[in-house]
Formats: sequence, structure tokens, C-alpha cells
Amino acid sequence: MFRKNYYLFVFAIALFLGSNIAIFAQTTSEISGRVELKKVDGTTEPVAGALIEVYRTDKKVTLPSVKTDAAGNFTVSGVPNEGEYVLAVSGEKIKTEVSNIISFGAKNVNFLVSPGDGSRYSEAQIREALAKAGDLTAEQKKEREEFEAKKKQVEGETQLINRALSEGIKAYTAKDFDLAIVKFEEGYQANTKYIGSAPILLNNKGSSLVRRAVLNYNTMVQSKDQAQKNELRPKINKDFEDAIDAFSKAWTIIKDAKPDEIAKIQKNFDENKVLTLTFTQDAVNFMIKTEGTSEAQKDNVRTLMGEYIAFEKDAKKKEAAQVEVGLYMLRVVDFENAIVEYHKALEIAPKNPDAIGGLGLSLYMASFESTDMARKQEALNYMQHFLDTAPENHPLRAGIDSGVEDLKAQKLKPQKVSAKN
Repeated sequence: MFRKNYYLFVFAIALFLGSNIAIFAQTTSEISGRVELKKVDGTTEPVAGALIEVYRTDKKVTLPSVKTDAAGNFTVSGVPNEGEYVLAVSGEKIKTEVSNIISFGAKNVNFLVSPGDGSRYSEAQIREALAKAGDLTAEQKKEREEFEAKKKQVEGETQLINRALSEGIKAYTAKDFDLAIVKFEEGYQANTKYIGSAPILLNNKGSSLVRRAVLNYNTMVQSKDQAQKNELRPKINKDFEDAIDAFSKAWTIIKDAKPDEIAKIQKNFDENKVLTLTFTQDAVNFMIKTEGTSEAQKDNVRTLMGEYIAFEKDAKKKEAAQVEVGLYMLRVVDFENAIVEYHKALEIAPKNPDAIGGLGLSLYMASFESTDMARKQEALNYMQHFLDTAPENHPLRAGIDSGVEDLKAQKLKPQKVSAKN
């Protein structure tokens, strides 16, 4: 008798842990802007070779200095993500100018300088000028207090995030995934919206959950204690489910990021965008191999894997990932979406036996208890096509053979699949 769960075959081998993990949060940023000279006739021109010096207002530290390029633009890298700063610009035949107080990561810090003797202020002169800036108005004092409170909050969050991330990575490296998951979640909760850290922490949490699931799967398949097996199975499923949830949250933050936010951490942003998608593909691959699928996350799996497939440039990886989405949908008994995903796989690789067989199975399962003979016929066509073309040792062959016999018993005869497939 043909059984509806025939396609759920078990991998009776232990899987090995990988070492994927996201990079540290960025602790420095860039300040950029432009220097222009206002000439006596009122026109302006870029100032090339002007010296840009950076001073932190609350403490004396050595910071990088740069010169403007031919277009008058400058970018100062390696500025710590804390404190306040002023910039001083000096150069040949211009008057030294000092910016207003700015924060780290500031963009468009533009100077409009006047002709001058080219003299340069010393650091002592700049700090003396800041100290004599004058009394603040009530409104300015309020703004300053609000700024200081926000700065203190950000600095506290930054310290917590970096500590949690460091401790999480240390635990991950030691394969203490329980602790790693706790630490990455702790860091994420410190600021759930900051694009510079939240996706990193979520990706690391998701990766840790996947690794713990695989570790528990290894234990389960090697155990001879049925009670232990029964206890581990739901834990494995839950870890995979939570991992996909973490990757989905990371992707939402990345997709919703504003251009000005991205510009401050461009390299960090690009790397974590890739990691979110590749970590998801890694998780889905392990879920299929361990039968750790989760119906609750099927929509997120489809969305994220669709993004991964669109992003992936390697044709073989793209093909394999698309087949995995079809199999995932088949595993969670979403036959209609499995049919859609397997059709996509056949558009990429018309001769892929997994896609041909998977489509046949999905069509068969979708029509198993119906009287839709047209769909049953289509299912038979693809399953017979699979039997005619797939390798003899393909793991789906026995189950598909049973399905073909079942449909033939219903007075159906295989028809040739279209030439495209």
C-alpha cells in the first residue's frame, strides 16, 4: 500500500559542524565632507590638498588627519563611534576654519573658506576657542542635555553590544552554543533596530541555533536510547525554527534600512546582507538533511530562499537551492507551493532528477484524496519521466515507483512530458 510519508527518508549519518559566524560590529566610522573656496568675485571652487584635522572635544586623543582630493572632497576613516568632534581645515592661501561640534559618522561636513595666509591653528588654540565659546542659551542647554543623555545611552548600548558579541563568539568557538545563543540575544536586545549591530547579532544567534540543532541531531542518530531520541527531536525542530526567525528579523532590518544609515556602515552592511542569505541557505540545507523542517517558518523560508536564489551567481548553487525550497515545501505538506517551487527549479535545470521527481510527488500528493484526474495524470507523467531518466540508486525511486503503480491502478497511462522538461 502506498504511504503518504514515503518521501521522508532518514539520513543515518552524523553531520559535521561548520564554523560560520558573522563579523564583529563596526566600532569606528567615517566623517566626510567637502572644502570650497569663496573667491572675491563671489564664485566658488574646490580646494585640493587642504589639511583636515580631527579633534575630539571631550578628551585629548590622537586621531587621523587627511587631505582633500582634487575635487575638494575628504573622508576621515577610523573615527571611534563615541564622543563629539570638531574638524579644522587649513591650507595654502586659505583662512583656517573650524567646524561646529559634530558626532561620529557625520556626512556632508562642508567648509566654505576664504582667502588667507595659510596659517594653521594649533590644537591648544582650537581647544581654547572651544572653552571660550560663550554661555549657552536655555534652549541650547536643553539641546545639550538631551544630546548628552542620548550619547550616554548610545555609549552604554555600544559597550553592552560589543561585550555580548565578544562573549558570544568566544562561546561559539568553544562550541558552547547554549551560552552563545544567550549572549547574541542579549546583545540584540540592547538595540533591536540599529542596523550596525542587530543583523550581526541575529545572524550569529541563528547560526548558533543551527549548530546546536546539528549537534543534537548527531547525538540523536547515534543514541540507542529511544527516550533520548524522542526528547531531542522537538528540540532540533525548535532550534531550526528559531534560527529561521532570527534570519528573517535580520533581513527585515536590512531591507528597511535607509540610505543614510547604510552609508555610515556600507562595508558592514554589504557583508551582513550576504551572510543573512547564505546562513539561511545553510540552515535550510541542514533542515532537509535532518528532517528538521518547520511549517511555522515556511513563508520566511520561501521569502529568504527566494532572495538567496536571486542573489546567487553560481548556477549550480542556484539550482540546488531552488530544489531545496521545493523539497522543504513538500516536507511541510504544502503541496501547492511545492509544485510552484519545483516548476521554478525546472525552469533553471529542466533535467534535474530531484526537481522532476519532486514535482511528480507534489502533484501526486496534492491530488491524493481528490478526483482531479488531470492533476493525477500530470503527476503520473512526471513520476514516470523520473523513473525513465533518474539514476537507479536515486533515493526517491522506490517511493515514486509505488506512486506510479498506484496511479496506473486507477486506469491512467503515462504520457510523455513536454520537450522543455
